[in-house]
Amino acid sequence: MSQYPDAADQALIARRIIDCCLREDIRGIVSQGQVCRLPKELSEHLPHPPAANWLRIAHLGGDELWLPLANAYPLQDWIGTCDAWIKVSAQGNAVLQRGYRLWLDHLSHGLDEESLTLFAAYQKEADCASEHRTLCNQAYREHAPALGEAIDLQDWSQRLLKIDQLASYLDHPFYPTARAKSGFDSTALKGYAPEFAPRFELNWLAIPNHALSLTSPPPPHWPTFEQIGLPPALQNTHSLLPVHPLTWDELAQHGMPEGTLKAPLTAIQVEPTLSVRTVVCINQPQWHIKLPLLVSTLGARNLRLIKPSTLYDGHRFQTILQALSERDPMLAARYLHVDEKHGGHAAESRHLAYIVRQYPMGLENVTLVPVAALASPLADGRLFLEQLAERFYAGSLQHWLDDYLDLLLQVHLRLWLQYGIALEANQQNAVLMFEQGQPLRLLMKDNDAARLWPQRLANARPDLADAATALQDERIRVDNSQPLAEMFCTITLQLNIVAILEAIATAGLATRSSLYGTLRRRFMTCLAQLEAEGIDCHDARQWLLDSAKLPVKYLLSAGSLFSKAHSGASDINKFYGYSAANFLLEDAPCNDA
Repeated sequence: MSQYPDAADQALIARRIIDCCLREDIRGIVSQGQVCRLPKELSEHLPHPPAANWLRIAHLGGDELWLPLANAYPLQDWIGTCDAWIKVSAQGNAVLQRGYRLWLDHLSHGLDEESLTLFAAYQKEADCASEHRTLCNQAYREHAPALGEAIDLQDWSQRLLKIDQLASYLDHPFYPTARAKSGFDSTALKGYAPEFAPRFELNWLAIPNHALSLTSPPPPHWPTFEQIGLPPALQNTHSLLPVHPLTWDELAQHGMPEGTLKAPLTAIQVEPTLSVRTVVCINQPQWHIKLPLLVSTLGARNLRLIKPSTLYDGHRFQTILQALSERDPMLAARYLHVDEKHGGHAAESRHLAYIVRQYPMGLENVTLVPVAALASPLADGRLFLEQLAERFYAGSLQHWLDDYLDLLLQVHLRLWLQYGIALEANQQNAVLMFEQGQPLRLLMKDNDAARLWPQRLANARPDLADAATALQDERIRVDNSQPLAEMFCTITLQLNIVAILEAIATAGLATRSSLYGTLRRRFMTCLAQLEAEGIDCHDARQWLLDSAKLPVKYLLSAGSLFSKAHSGASDINKFYGYSAANFLLEDAPCNDA
C-alpha cells in the first residue's frame, strides 16, 4: 500500500477544514466577511462556472480571498463548493489557490507565536489525516465485500467487531481531520487500527501491590505470572497490568514504580474496536480492555491516555444509570449498561492504567450497532442502515427512524429533565441493540465524561445523592441546566440524530424537509408524554424551542487552532458557539437541494 496521500483525499480534507472554519467563524471569516457576487474580472480565473455566492475575506492581511459558497443546513449557513478560492494581492493580481496548507497560512496571518505554532501543528495533523485516509480507503476496498455480510455472522461478538470495522472507514461527521491518528505511522496503522482488523497480543507489567490500585479482582482470564515468563512467586507481591504494544516501548521515558518488572512474554490475543485503544479479547469476547495509547484523535492535544479518575467516575455513572433503570420502568425497557467495575492504575499515571468492560449475558440473538456505523457505505452502495431496516424492520426505513428517534429522545430527555444527567454518548459509545421481535434498545458504556446536576438528581432520587458527590472530576458536576442542554443538543441531537438524517438525505432516501419534520413530531410527542407523567419540561422548551440558534461544538477553536487562554475554553471537548439553525422550530428553513 502507498503511504502517500491521494490528491482526492487531500482535496476532501481541505474541504472539510474550510467548512469547519466557516461553521466556527475562525478568525471572523463569516462575521467579518461579505457574502456577495464574484466580480466579473475575477471569473476568468475559474476552471468551472462561478458559484452564485462568494465569501469575500479582506480583513486577514494584505491579500483578499474569494471563496465560492453553497447554502448549508442546519449547523451552518454556508459551506465551500470546493477546496479552491481566488487570492487577490494588494497590487490587484489574482490567482487561483487550493489546499489546506495555503488556507491555514491565510487564516494564521498576523497571529501570536503560540497560535502560529498551533496552526503549524494542525497542518501536520491535516497531512496525517490525508495519508491515513488514503491508506484506510485502500483497506476498505479490500475488506468491504466481506463486511456486507457482517450481520449474518453467527457470533454476536464477531458481528459487533465487523460492524465496528465497517464504522471505522466513515469519517467523523464534524471534526475535519478525525481520520488522523496522530502518532501512528503507516506501519502502526496497519498493525493496530480497526480499519485493518489486525490481531496481536498484549504486553504485561508486574507492578508491586503497594503501587497498584485495583478497583476489583482481575478478570478470570488474566494470565498467570508463569505464562508471561515471570517467576510464579511474584504473585505474592505483585499484580499484572496490561499494556498496549505501541505503548510498551515508551514506558521507560514516562517512568514506572520502583520494583516493576516487564514480562518477557505476551498474552491474551486481541483485536482493536472502533475506539482503537479499546480491544476485544478474541477468546473471551465478552471482555473488552481499554488501554492508554500515545496517539491523538480529534485534535493533536487530545492524547488517548487514561486519567485514573475515569476508572471510578465511569463506574459510578454505570451504577447511577443502572439504579435509575431499576426504579424507572420507562428506562428499564430502553437500555442496558456494560459492567465497568474493574480497572487499575499505577502511581496515578495516565500511561499505566486500564479499564475492563464486561458485556452482559444473553446477547446471542442481538446485533450490536454503534451509531457511528449507521451511515457507513456498503460495497453495494447502500448505507448500512438500509440493510438494518431490511433485516429488522421489513424494509421500512420510516419505521426504523421513528423507533430510533423515540429511543434516543425518550432516554436522553428523561435523563436530563427528570434526573439532571446529560451523557456524552457519542456515535462510538451509543450502541443500538437490534433483535428480531424486540424493541430497539441502547447498550451504554464509557460514561466518564457526562454532566450531572446533583440537586436535580437528589430531588428525584435522594438515595443516589451520595453517588453524585463521590464523582472525582469536578467538571462533571454542574449547577444549572445549560451545560446539560448543550451536551444534549451537540451529542444526542446533532451528532447522533442530525448527522444520520443528513446521511439519509444525501443518499436520496428521503427529503430533508420530511426528515426534520419527523424529528420535530417525535420531539414534541416525547415532551408531551414526559409532561403527562408530571415531568417538568420547561428546560427543554427554554433551551431548545425559545431560541433561533442552537449551540454547536467548536472543535477547531478550542481543541486545535487556539490555546485555552485565547478561546476561553475550560474544557476543549465542551466549547460551544450558538450558531446552528434551530431545526426543531416549525418555521425553520430547510434546504432540500
